[in-house]
Amino acid sequence: MANVTREPIEAFAPLRHAVNRFMEEGIATPERALFMLGRTFPVDVIETPDEYVIEASLLGIRPEDVQITTSGNTVTIRAGRKAHRHAEKEETYLRRERLDRFIPEVGRTITLPAHFDADKVKAIYEHGVLTIHLAKDEETKEHTVQVQVKQAVTAK
Repeated sequence: MANVTREPIEAFAPLRHAVNRFMEEGIATPERALFMLGRTFPVDVIETPDEYVIEASLLGIRPEDVQITTSGNTVTIRAGRKAHRHAEKEETYLRRERLDRFIPEVGRTITLPAHFDADKVKAIYEHGVLTIHLAKDEETKEHTVQVQVKQAVTAK
C-alpha cells in the first residue's frame, strides 16, 4: 500500500464547493431572504398556450383576508394575517416562532411577460393554496403561421 500525503486544506474542498454553488445559484437574493424571514410567500407561475396560472401558498390565511389586484401585465396579491388568539395574562409562551403577530400583511407582485384579459381572471382558494387563472389576450396567444411555398421557376 502506497503512502499518500494529502494537504490538510483539501478536506475542506467539498465545503468550499458547496458554498460556491450556494452563492452562484442566487439563493441569497433579496426575494429569497424576504421569504426566509416570513415577509412574503412562495409562488409558482405557469404559462400554458391559453393562460398564465399563479399558485401561491397562503397557509394560515383566511380567503376573506386575500386581495388580488391587476394592472397591465402585473398581478398583486396581498394577504392580511390576523392573530388567531389573544394572549391572556396567565399564558406564557414556551416557544413563539409564527410571525403572524409581527407581520400584519404580506404581499407579492408578479410581472408576467405579456398582458392578460382582466375580465377573465379567476381565483380559487383551496387548502391554503391560492390559484389564479389569467386568460391570455388574443393578441398575446401564440399563433402558428402557415409557410407558403412558391413554385420554383424553371429555366426555359
